Amino acid sequence: MKYVLRIIALLILAAITGCQSALIAPLNPFDKKDTPFEIKVPQNNTLQRVLADELVLYRANLEEVQFSQPRKIAYQERQLLIKKLRSEGYYSNKVKTVLEREKFIYLVEPGPRYRVSRVVVREPEDISIPSNRVKLKAGAPLLAKDVLAGQSTLHDYLLDNHCLFRPEVNYRVLLNHAKHSAEVIYLITESPEMVFGSVQMEGLTTIEKDYLLARLPFKAGNCFKRSQLDKARLQLLQTNLVASISIEEQEPVDNRVNVTLQVTERDHHTVSAGAGFESEEGFGVSVGWEHRNLLGRAEKLSIDGHVAEFARSLDASLTFPHIWRDNQALTVYSELSSENPDAFQSETGTVGVELSRQLTKHIRAQIGGELAFSKVTEDDSSEDYALLSVPMNIQLDYRNNPLDPTSGWVAGLNVRPYWDAYDTDTRFLHSTIAASAYLSSARLWGRPTLALRSAMGTITGIDRTDVPANIRFYSGGGGSVRGYAYQGLGPTTDGEPSGGLSFSEVSLETRLRWGQSWGGVLFLDGGTAYESATPKPGEDLRWGAGFGLRYYTSFAPIRFDIGFPLDKRDGEDNNYQIYISIGQAF
Repeated sequence: MKYVLRIIALLILAAITGCQSALIAPLNPFDKKDTPFEIKVPQNNTLQRVLADELVLYRANLEEVQFSQPRKIAYQERQLLIKKLRSEGYYSNKVKTVLEREKFIYLVEPGPRYRVSRVVVREPEDISIPSNRVKLKAGAPLLAKDVLAGQSTLHDYLLDNHCLFRPEVNYRVLLNHAKHSAEVIYLITESPEMVFGSVQMEGLTTIEKDYLLARLPFKAGNCFKRSQLDKARLQLLQTNLVASISIEEQEPVDNRVNVTLQVTERDHHTVSAGAGFESEEGFGVSVGWEHRNLLGRAEKLSIDGHVAEFARSLDASLTFPHIWRDNQALTVYSELSSENPDAFQSETGTVGVELSRQLTKHIRAQIGGELAFSKVTEDDSSEDYALLSVPMNIQLDYRNNPLDPTSGWVAGLNVRPYWDAYDTDTRFLHSTIAASAYLSSARLWGRPTLALRSAMGTITGIDRTDVPANIRFYSGGGGSVRGYAYQGLGPTTDGEPSGGLSFSEVSLETRLRWGQSWGGVLFLDGGTAYESATPKPGEDLRWGAGFGLRYYTSFAPIRFDIGFPLDKRDGEDNNYQIYISIGQAF
């Protein structure tokens, strides 16, 4: 009998389970997140789309859903829609759920949209906040995102304008259902003002602590602001000496906040190498070595060598940053060079000093003094010079990237008076001006960049034949007018380039990119040098045109250009010239 009762009980349980399965069976389509749903908001398609997007996002973010209980899921989604309606200002809403065989249906009655009746900011007596800081105004729809934006704005204002350790801004929303409105009240918690206490720096091995401390935007006793901590991290990273920085502020003691900076130094040494090729000049190779922290205060020692068919050089420079003031640097340099182009041959030794100052973010000025001893051979006659000069230049740079600009512009003016210590009657003024501009469009195919460059120069106060040949102006070649030989444009003597007292050049490029690494260029260059000291923009220019490829690396593009002379001279110009180097042409 006992076994009979057990069998009957099992049969009853199976029957009940079967009935439940039968009841749930029509809802089996709800076993996936993409089960169809429909939201109906009469006469408000915009709100209907907002609610639908919210539900799609909600389902997409769910990791797992037990859809064997569809009514529970419908309840959860209904609560989600109610919450979203309130965030949009609909506080008298009604949402009904209908479960059909194939989908959920949500019937929404949003009711009237509540509006802001008044915005109140309650701050302690020692804190004053301008009334225009909060953009939320009376009469605006009561949107949750606007209320939170006001809270964030007030919090940021306190951080930027008051010395608070952890400012708190809370808010209350008082609803008036009869008038379908709300009063928004922001509450600023009273907090004592703080100052920076001691500043500790740990982890240094070769950098002098005082040097980095001097780079910080704050000192002990200054008003405590967290924005200053972020600025400090950025300024230390910009020294190029530090790999990473962690900043920890201690709990306040006697209204003073002590700060500890944990610093990890970078490797201060760099070895570099480069190569290039031009049809006339042949291959060129450059190598360099750099120490960015020679004496412990970011002094940079650079040694570079260059060897090509027409030129060889070895130069060294030592730069002292932040000398006498933060935005100023002093560089001492020397160079040994030998040049052997068709126009002349020269052997030169140079020593100089340069003081540079960053006047603004985009404007930099430089002035210096230089003495160059050279022996220049031209037309089988040699002459020695000891040229003392005072180079001065100013540059306005608004480019977005100096090595591969796609927008902005740059302009520079260089003026350098010369005196010959061997012949005090030899003195002249060497001046150049150049400008480039860039305009891009990311919407067009190839993301084209239109680049334009123009340059002019003049030498005044002296006859052309009295100017050392290595100082005169020449035109033609990879950095000038592509398609023509190096220094191949301008005055000639017995068929050889002899240089001019002025020059004029212009270039136009259309740069295209495809994929992550490849690009192409179409270019038109024009230019020449003149015997007179007055350049003639647009007159007597010789033009070259061509195309090129670019391979974009993480630091600069590698370029390959082929230029063709459009004003080819019989017996003087080749059919084409090839140029390979690093970086854009300008």
